[in-house]
Amino acid sequence: MAETLYIIGNGFDLHHGLKTSYLDFRDDYVKKRNPQMWNNLLDIYGDAPKQDDFWWKDFENMLGKVDYAHLEEDYYKLAPARVQNLLKNQLPPLFGYWINGIDTNAKMDESLGINQDSMFFTFNYTLLLEKTYQVKEENVWHIHGSVKHPDDIIVGHDADAGQLVKYTQEYNKDQPRISSSYADYINQEALNGAKKVRSRIYLQEDKFYQYCNIKHFIAMGFSFNDIDMPYIEKIWSVNEHKKDTKWTLYVHTPEDESIIKKLIDMGVSEHNINTKNW
Repeated sequence: MAETLYIIGNGFDLHHGLKTSYLDFRDDYVKKRNPQMWNNLLDIYGDAPKQDDFWWKDFENMLGKVDYAHLEEDYYKLAPARVQNLLKNQLPPLFGYWINGIDTNAKMDESLGINQDSMFFTFNYTLLLEKTYQVKEENVWHIHGSVKHPDDIIVGHDADAGQLVKYTQEYNKDQPRISSSYADYINQEALNGAKKVRSRIYLQEDKFYQYCNIKHFIAMGFSFNDIDMPYIEKIWSVNEHKKDTKWTLYVHTPEDESIIKKLIDMGVSEHNINTKNW
């Protein structure tokens, strides 16, 4: 059984020149080719999608932070349905359609020294690993789906009910701008469009045990963001070699090394963590 697990994030695709960021999604598809979706985003989130690139760089987190007052003012009766329609019915299939059409021809980066016989846990939807690096399909787990089944791709925020209440409280911090009952109504529909990461882990718990004997984790292009961190925590929890397991993190900037703290907080020994620039 393989003893190395690669944890792959979107930075891996970007490193190979693929245009797969949420900013690419905005510029290449939403604004140019799907004005209805663009208008829905502006209706639900105010001007943030239009004015702030950071909103798109943290796109999935931002999806849980609707502009309650804007919705209440203009779409009081229709707002809850519009939120659910965007997050659950519109965004995932349209994102799947877009990502399925991206040119994924890329040259192998031999300097990475990727071992094709290892195991791969990827948050990416493309088949870069399978096509460019000739990794066997059975060695790759696309946790949120892939372009092989674009209609089933999973994308969205992962705020739970408690977090959405906190967003409401932050929204009303300076002065009450919306009623709590209206916010609850909106939040319930926002929950229907969440990733539900912990539920997904529970339903697929047995599959995570294939990683119990991993002795070397290699993270490439993965930010260890709060939404997806529960997957990593689950993988680590089943590991039987915690004391000796090595971690290699590929980083771009010193800021990326803040990931180290997350691993240490999870229980990884700092002495077992190595970083590489790429």
